[in-house]
Amino acid sequence: MSKLFLISTFYLVMNVVVVAQSHEYTEWYLSCPDSLDPYDQDIYVKELGKGKDTVIVIHGGFGANHDYMLDAVAGLEDDFHFVLYDQRGSLLSPAKKEDLTFEKNVHDLELLVEQLGLKKVKIMAHSMGTIVAMEYLKLNPERVDNLVLIGALYTKSDSMEYVFSKRTDDQIMFLSSRKEITEQPIYKKYVEVNGNFSSNKDRTDCNRLFFASSNIYDISRYRLMRGGFHYYKEEASVMFETVNWKYDYRSLLNDKAKTTILFGDHDFIDFNAEYHKSHIESYPNIQLELFEKAGHNIWIDQPEAFRQKLFEALRR
Repeated sequence: MSKLFLISTFYLVMNVVVVAQSHEYTEWYLSCPDSLDPYDQDIYVKELGKGKDTVIVIHGGFGANHDYMLDAVAGLEDDFHFVLYDQRGSLLSPAKKEDLTFEKNVHDLELLVEQLGLKKVKIMAHSMGTIVAMEYLKLNPERVDNLVLIGALYTKSDSMEYVFSKRTDDQIMFLSSRKEITEQPIYKKYVEVNGNFSSNKDRTDCNRLFFASSNIYDISRYRLMRGGFHYYKEEASVMFETVNWKYDYRSLLNDKAKTTILFGDHDFIDFNAEYHKSHIESYPNIQLELFEKAGHNIWIDQPEAFRQKLFEALRR
């Protein structure tokens, strides 16, 4: 068998794989004009799904990656056209430190909406991504149709300390030290070797357990956690410093968008959504759906219930 035949066969197979994948998703880069070099700041974008309604998906972070949100939209690809992207400073959208500001991050979303040619947009956002979504609504109230905030930051805040308070720290500590975690085999091994794993696979498995411990309720599902570790770019956390943490988005969320908050009763941000409930009690158009036995990443704890509520929220 000739080398030329092998090479030709290899490229034929690769082309078939690429074509097959192209039917599942499309990926491209959004060029941001805030850099002197137009190729120096690009935002990675991925599109998937067959539905006629476009939904832009905003991941958490800052510095996380869009990849983990693929599981959050799984099962709804026939109903919606999802657009996911890596925010600036994230794994697939690297940026210089001077370009890492909250204002520019929100502007990237505006550019993305324009590039997609959307007059109205549905947005689903998770964790820190929810404040990006709420600020975008503030700047573009006429452009947002449905807004779904998952594991949301507060809709009203007086300071960063109000959002990330001692209460939040205590809730993280409670979740991270549960008996269910210490009973996991990899945790017991961690104790036995005093954290000095000889196996890189075991070390990664243990890191995933620790990562999942404060983000999900059902710790038996910890291996379903995506992201974290090498997917996370800590440098992007500098954007926290450029957020105006004294805000109140409630009137906008109530009047300008069909807003739904999807929240787990064991979300480290706000156990049982106590603060969320008090914040929105006078804003009847903001719907709050509370999931029992669920944490920050609800779709891992309660996949079927989450999928149904997400569908309903995007169809409001």
